[in-house]
Amino acid sequence: MIRILGLSVAAIAIAAASPLAAQTLTITTAGGDYGAAMKEAMWGPAATELGIEVREETQSDGFAALKMQVTSGAVTTDVIHLGSPEGAQAAAQGLLEPLDYSIIDPKSLPAGAESAYCYPFSSYGTVMAWNTKTIGDKPPANWAEFWDVKAFSGTRALRANAQDLIEIALLSEGVAPSEVYTVLDSPEGLKRAIDRLAVLKPNVSVWWTSGAQSAQILKDGEADLVVTWNGRAESVKADGGAANYSFKGSVIGTDCLAVPKGSANKDAAMKLIAAMTKPERGAKLTDYIAYGPVNPKAYEGGLIPAERLQLLATAPGNVETSVFSKADWWVKNGAAAQAAFDEMMNR
Repeated sequence: MIRILGLSVAAIAIAAASPLAAQTLTITTAGGDYGAAMKEAMWGPAATELGIEVREETQSDGFAALKMQVTSGAVTTDVIHLGSPEGAQAAAQGLLEPLDYSIIDPKSLPAGAESAYCYPFSSYGTVMAWNTKTIGDKPPANWAEFWDVKAFSGTRALRANAQDLIEIALLSEGVAPSEVYTVLDSPEGLKRAIDRLAVLKPNVSVWWTSGAQSAQILKDGEADLVVTWNGRAESVKADGGAANYSFKGSVIGTDCLAVPKGSANKDAAMKLIAAMTKPERGAKLTDYIAYGPVNPKAYEGGLIPAERLQLLATAPGNVETSVFSKADWWVKNGAAAQAAFDEMMNR
């Protein structure tokens, strides 16, 4: 009896010495292939490293689940996976804890991608894609040439949404990537972008409303030049479709990780985010899905095979001419931008 008691006391002492020992955290993801990839590459290894147990919940609408938990005072998740625009919206509504950059590496994000509340960890690009049968091997070199309907007379397909297109419109006028949001913050910036889209509108044969539709347009050759997401373009190309694409001037969107306001395990959740987003884990995620890590160190030391780099929006050689979509700007100005876009479409 004394020996058993001694072992119990020893076990308690070991647990007390490790603040994360025997702790269980809950992570909420969208599930599916993406959630499975995150488990294999990121939070599974991170949990093992920290000596904690992580339980996964899946939600198709993470923002709605987050808001319900926080506003009801019944927070059951500790780390939540959101799109960065949702993360910015959640932060604006007071639904998130500030990220603790004394735990998370404050230098792990490139300029333009930083966030105070939702840590960006993976990326995709809105890119220019083209039909290789009609355009050949000399596509537009940039967005200015995409707008040049004399040199490239083929039909265009664009997303029926202001987001990403207004950034691209400014890039087509020669605005530097680093200056796009400076221009958009100016009194005439949004009008300038919308007016530029209006110039191209007569040459747009399809305004698509879903990623699957954009891929089908590219696959079927319904348009010669298509603005789409890199994963969609790559899927058409990988399936043998007459398609190619370029990251030059892409608009980079990101997904992020956040801690809900009122999490009972806030400090441990910050440690989990820090461990999940180590360079080697961001690199490992690309084994499962063509989303580029946001942490630049993931691209160092050969962590990602060279042949995979060309598929990733944030890879060296792709990211330099790109614009990181500014989620805070869209939370503040998205409704006005979409209204202006819709008005232009209805002219």
